[in-house]
Amino acid sequence: MTTVVIMPGGFHPFHPGHLALYQSAQRAFPDAEVYVAATNDKSDRPFDISDKQKIAYAAGVEPGHFVQVKSPFRAEEIASQYNPNQDVLIFVRSEKDANTQPQAGGVKKDGSASYLQPLLGAKRLEPFARHAYMAYLPTVEFGPTDMTSATQIRAAWPTLTPKRRLALVMSLYPSTKQDVAGAKDIVRIFDQTIGGVAEDISRRGFLQGMSAAAGLATTGAVRAQEKSNFVAVVKIGNEVRQLDLGNKFNTSQEAAEFVDNILSKKGLQGYTVSIARGQPKTNENQGWAATYEDYVEERRS
Repeated sequence: MTTVVIMPGGFHPFHPGHLALYQSAQRAFPDAEVYVAATNDKSDRPFDISDKQKIAYAAGVEPGHFVQVKSPFRAEEIASQYNPNQDVLIFVRSEKDANTQPQAGGVKKDGSASYLQPLLGAKRLEPFARHAYMAYLPTVEFGPTDMTSATQIRAAWPTLTPKRRLALVMSLYPSTKQDVAGAKDIVRIFDQTIGGVAEDISRRGFLQGMSAAAGLATTGAVRAQEKSNFVAVVKIGNEVRQLDLGNKFNTSQEAAEFVDNILSKKGLQGYTVSIARGQPKTNENQGWAATYEDYVEERRS
């Protein structure tokens, strides 16, 4: 019997927190084959699969163990190499993702146990023709800013000088300290992929990470030129709404904090926001807190 452990994810980009989870899985299942499974879906995130793989190997994933799949929690491209009637399949995730889908446990309509079951408490592990299992391992902070997510890396990157970007890459991927050309290649990938895009934020402690990350920049924040107009595009599930912030903010960080405040006030959860400079597209503006002034009036009422 072979135990196959799969760590699914987006990896935009792969970072030391992912590596720590990968290595934790290797320690937790010392006799297992441990893989990282990623799709090439760029609909919501920017990195191409070839770049994700290059970064993952620079981080420390074993060659041949970062695999492109169509569906991370099926990972047939990996599972097909093993015997479904004999081998055990375990998916591992970070504890911070314990409340996100897919969830392990539950029953089918016929009353039998669902395919994906929690590893914790399992008395006997069935081959993956019958069940797969889910395990959660501790979340690890990383980097010079105590980051815990790829979101925070993407948020910090546009605020950094070229010198700080190279330093951050070498901090995130220590093997590149001895390979400056490799470090510069990852900087190039980051620049091409996220260098000019605005910050993505979420409710998972982002603002603390962003405030720390901003401290890496020479001035501690990126100043908008002549108070640029800021626009926030908010995605909640499949719904996209736009918020014209006007030119009331000096920095994208101030704009991000403002948007976080308004969404918190409305009691919203599970959203992502992009902050960008420019003018809103009127065909996307659905009249939801459309301008800064509208929000100020709402707070006064």
